[in-house]
Amino acid sequence: MKKLFEGVGIAIVTPFLNNKVDYKSLKNLLHKGISEGASAIIVLGTTGEGTTVSQKERDEIIKFCRKEIKDPVKMIVGSGNNNFETCLENTRIAKELGADGVLVVTPYYNKTTQHGLVRYYEDIAKIEIPIIIYNVPARTGLNIEVSTLEKILSSNQWVYGIKESTADITRIMALFNVCKEKIAVYSGEDDLNYVFYCLGGMGTISVTANAFCKEVDKIYQCVKKEDLEKALSEHEKLSPINKLMFCETNPVPVKYFLQEMDIIERAEVRRPLVELLQENKDKIDDMLDMIEY
Repeated sequence: MKKLFEGVGIAIVTPFLNNKVDYKSLKNLLHKGISEGASAIIVLGTTGEGTTVSQKERDEIIKFCRKEIKDPVKMIVGSGNNNFETCLENTRIAKELGADGVLVVTPYYNKTTQHGLVRYYEDIAKIEIPIIIYNVPARTGLNIEVSTLEKILSSNQWVYGIKESTADITRIMALFNVCKEKIAVYSGEDDLNYVFYCLGGMGTISVTANAFCKEVDKIYQCVKKEDLEKALSEHEKLSPINKLMFCETNPVPVKYFLQEMDIIERAEVRRPLVELLQENKDKIDDMLDMIEY
């Protein structure tokens, strides 16, 4: 089976301070995640606000992360864009700057057909770097049909995994049937991590792991040891936190968590995102008062 990593991949946030990248906070965040068991760091994905950074910032962030992320932890770069040429260039630069792989979301806004998706990933594969396909129809308005993924896998040697961000269990089970023994399936829904693992998922690309990597990893390790009762117990403990992580648009809540936990300096986001509502700040503050971290 092809895979880029196993276990917890952190969909890392990009900390900002006065609209500039806060590298001090980013270093702190990277080292925290790696020390707590992350197997991969996903840079400049949705959670990393990758479409809001300039090309110069993108290059600098990738170089910085490559310096801080050492083997065996993998650095995976989000290179997707609704402009195909931009996606292709992002993928090429990611390879040049030392990425171990790329996370490529399906084309959004202008979208494409299912046949177009096969062509899209075939053309990106010409860069010759491992690809994780990212299926998140709630954001893109486009869902990869399971039969389409099967076609992609039959002709594309550079696809190593899929990040699946849906809650359709029937679809997810069909997905595992197609991907079995071929590529890794990664959970893209933190509150479904346990389900993905039990079905044979190789890990997660997690938002929650920015702040609670040890806890996210513990669930995976328990399932791997076939201690499903313990895994479910750990998952249930983390579930209220997972839900709060998505009380508003990601990564607004997770950045507030990280600020209040003194992991990053400020919960700053770039437009069109805006500061977390006070009522949701209060909910997160109450949660942090209740738990040890």
